[in-house]
Amino acid sequence: MRLTQQALTIICIILTGFYSCSRKTTIPTHLTYTPVPIFTIPDSLFKEVCIDFAYHEIKPADFYKPVLEIRDSFTNLEKQFVGVAAENLFARHPELVVDLDNIEEGTFQFPLPGARVLSDFGRRNGRMHHGIDLKINRRDTVIAAFDGIVRMAGWSRGYGNVIVLRHYNGLETVYAHNTKHLVHCGEHIKAGTPISITGETGRATTDHLHFEVRVNTTPLDPKLLIDFDSQTLQPKCLVFSLDEKGKIKIENI
Repeated sequence: MRLTQQALTIICIILTGFYSCSRKTTIPTHLTYTPVPIFTIPDSLFKEVCIDFAYHEIKPADFYKPVLEIRDSFTNLEKQFVGVAAENLFARHPELVVDLDNIEEGTFQFPLPGARVLSDFGRRNGRMHHGIDLKINRRDTVIAAFDGIVRMAGWSRGYGNVIVLRHYNGLETVYAHNTKHLVHCGEHIKAGTPISITGETGRATTDHLHFEVRVNTTPLDPKLLIDFDSQTLQPKCLVFSLDEKGKIKIENI
């Protein structure tokens, strides 16, 4: 009996609380709704809008290609000596890429068109021959192989009258034993520009052109770049870099 009274008491308390809460709760009979204002764009505005659909076209990415800085003013050392390293050639760019296969038309000319090879690059008579000797006749006209700037146009022991051209692709070319020079130091020239007349000045026994290709004062075999049979560039891409000892390393990619 006692438990029954306690249970009834609890039930009464619960019912009383539920009734009081339900009296305080009010449910609105009408919901309020504010419509979103609609903005109408006049047709005249569309006529003035130009949409560049080309902007959304998929295009290949343009990769940054560092441009070598070639000076047109040189120190006395650069003007007087054939073997002078290009200042900071590998300081900013650890690799020098010369893509011969994609060179622009007209930016290369064979230095002595129609010439035959007298002597190749390599050891000759117990000493190193750093270039290739070319000849047609006496007093032939020599032309620039690439676009560039005349770094040296003077006399050098062994070379005789010699011209050194520094090119925008990072290479240097040497033209020696000349009897006469047609260009001056600091002059900007194009490939195919007449630069000298062949001769036999310096260490030479016959009238000819001694032709060299150099990278950072290191002589290279010109046949690495030029096909002397067809007198055209080799279809290859060369990458030049420095090894741990500071010597030129060449990769063909």
